[in-house]
Amino acid sequence: MATQQEFLREAMLNLGGLTRKDFAARLGCAQRTLDKWLLPPTSNDFRNMDETVWVLVREILAHEQLKTKVAKLS
Repeated sequence: MATQQEFLREAMLNLGGLTRKDFAARLGCAQRTLDKWLLPPTSNDFRNMDETVWVLVREILAHEQLKTKVAKLS
C-alpha cells in the first residue's frame, strides 16, 4: 500500500501534473492543508488525511479515467 505522500503525488501526476495549488483547489481544501498531508510523517506539521479524502481522490481519479475512455469512444 502506498504512503499518503506517494498516493497524493501519484494522483497529482495522473491528473496531468497538477500543481499543489491546483490539486488543493480540486480537493476543495486549503493549499496549506495539502502541504501538511504531503510532509513526511516525522515532521511536526504532518497531518493524516481523513478516510473521506482518500475516497475523494480515488473518485476523482476514476472520473478522469472514465472521461478518457468516453473521449476515445467518441
